[in-house]
Amino acid sequence: MTFKDDESDIQSTLSDAPPDWNSDDEPPEDHVGDENTCSRDGAVRKVIQKVGKGLERPGQNDIVTLRFSTIQLDGSDNPPGSGSTESPEDDVVTVEMGDNHLPLAVEFAVKHMRVGEVAEVRAPAVYSAVTSPLCGRSLRTQPGVLPKTDKVKRRHRFLPAAPRAISEQAKKDLLNFRKAKQEATDKGETLAATSPPMFRARVELLGMVCILALTEDRSVTKRILQVGSSRRQPRKGDVVTFSYCLEGERDRSETCTLTLGEDKLPFSGLYHVLLSMKEEERCLARLSSAAALPEDSGEADPPQRSLEVSLLRWRRRDLLPVGPEVEASAQNGGAASCMLKTEIHQGPERRSHDIEAGSMVLAALAAGGGKASLLSWRMGEGAVPGYLDVAAASMRFCESAAFEASKSVQSCRPTGPSYQGQTPLRKLLVDELEPWLSDLLNVEAEVVLARGDVNEESPKEGAPHLLPIPSDWMMQGEVISWSDVSLPDDGRFKLVLLAATEAVDLCLLEEEGQLHFLELERAHGNALAKVGRFEEASEAYRRALDAVRRSPLYKALFPTERGHIQGAYIREACEGEHPLQKMSEEEASTRRGQLVALHLNLSLCATKAGLFALARRHAETALGAEPENAKALFRRGQAAAGQGDYEDALKDLQRAAELMPQDRGIRSEIQAVQRDLRAHREAQKNMFVNVFDPGSRKVQGEQ
Repeated sequence: MTFKDDESDIQSTLSDAPPDWNSDDEPPEDHVGDENTCSRDGAVRKVIQKVGKGLERPGQNDIVTLRFSTIQLDGSDNPPGSGSTESPEDDVVTVEMGDNHLPLAVEFAVKHMRVGEVAEVRAPAVYSAVTSPLCGRSLRTQPGVLPKTDKVKRRHRFLPAAPRAISEQAKKDLLNFRKAKQEATDKGETLAATSPPMFRARVELLGMVCILALTEDRSVTKRILQVGSSRRQPRKGDVVTFSYCLEGERDRSETCTLTLGEDKLPFSGLYHVLLSMKEEERCLARLSSAAALPEDSGEADPPQRSLEVSLLRWRRRDLLPVGPEVEASAQNGGAASCMLKTEIHQGPERRSHDIEAGSMVLAALAAGGGKASLLSWRMGEGAVPGYLDVAAASMRFCESAAFEASKSVQSCRPTGPSYQGQTPLRKLLVDELEPWLSDLLNVEAEVVLARGDVNEESPKEGAPHLLPIPSDWMMQGEVISWSDVSLPDDGRFKLVLLAATEAVDLCLLEEEGQLHFLELERAHGNALAKVGRFEEASEAYRRALDAVRRSPLYKALFPTERGHIQGAYIREACEGEHPLQKMSEEEASTRRGQLVALHLNLSLCATKAGLFALARRHAETALGAEPENAKALFRRGQAAAGQGDYEDALKDLQRAAELMPQDRGIRSEIQAVQRDLRAHREAQKNMFVNVFDPGSRKVQGEQ
């Protein structure tokens, strides 16, 4: 005889989920008459009599309202209304799940019911005990409470379990019934009971209120009384303003403004509550054990507290990395090169594109309580300090925020040198914006932004339809320098992002546009390299190469370049496509010289930064286009010497000296490499001088 529940391990492994689950991972549809298992041991089952609505099911600590009546509580099959085993009327109760208010079998079943569902619960009679099942943390941390059963089937392993005493009593009742039935059969008698002691009940789930457990030990839970108005939730380090009071004492509420994770809270458990809330949300938080204690209290056995908490508003705080201040970062845990941003008013709209190098930005800048100035500039060109570029790139449209830039942050990336083709910093005057900006920069002001569609004339600027921002704001305004903008020495300022354009997509540029972009970025990089800012110069040179390194012409000029340099994705020239044949020798030589110069400049910047492998690759790329380029040989020799490869370095430097015999720099570099090579060989010689000397070895056991 084969029973339904007697499945092999292989069958259990292959049946992780019911067969009716669909491709969208939605649970199977319920039908009247379906019988489902509700307990880990399979003893409690429910038969659906009416299908419920929705997908939510009650969980631990949820508050449920249900109607249930006992149909059977013995070994006989009594129909409803035929005896004392049925309650005279259905009981409507509102209880908290997991608080020992329901019969065990009923609570097992309710955990698998939907609102409006009616089901008949069937279980051994001992499961009528008023207690709660073991689930979650209780199953993992309480030794000796689970019954000694065989291996749990995979499809049942997440179901709640009964305590060991109840499970063992159910087994005893079943064995006693079988024994009595066998004895009656042997005597030729008929046993009055046709089944072992059973518990049957009719249960209807009328409603439920979700209680969220915020900690694993359920010492902090909350019930949402009013849904919040936003999607965001506070994080550690954010500034929150909230009110709290004991349940039912709203006239005695207190309001606090503090920084999460830094300032002390009235009760330690409020930290988990505030992290889970949204702005304008109101909830009933229940704190038990140590979570109900004030942070500075020494009370040993705190009472359970129920608090009404309202999150009035909160401001996000972030640390924005600005530049690599190596020494300061090492001394201050990396925070020295970061700027602190504190949100004043959240922007109503997300950006449809990133703000990056090449984007035009329109922002209102205010400092020292003065009037806000409207400034426009192009990102990454050095018209403003680097920390202002970082601040603008971190914001939403019409967001206002306060920033704190320390001295080390201000010195990370100051304004860059001027060069031909640089977009100037401009100052605009739009009187209609002043009242709105003053409110938006005020922390206490309530600002309601009515946003419309984006202007059809400039769909990428992000300029709102209802704000008086001119469509040609990129070209308007007085040209000024950053020195004309007065900021306090402490580096505190406020910023509002009004509009921004999308950076140029290099892949969509025509050949003329690519050459123009290349010339601008090369001029920018040369200006930075002249003042010793090699890291920023390297970024400019890379952007210049990005304009052409995916073109067939670049591949034809640099046949050895296979995309090894980061970002160098190059397509092969199509069959029959010969870009060099379309150009004159003079034009091809000019283009080759421009690109070789870029690679050599990148090699120089990498050498200054100590990135000798990268410097060597750029020099080899240049040599692929011009094998007899003395400067490329010199750069590769320098990089090889930096890597300790002195023999190869000497070969390259000596070949460069043959091509340019009058260059003193090459000769001095050769002499330096020869000295390093002699020192290296001497060190290697001394390293092994006493290795095979018996007198240098210690006699075994000698101290």
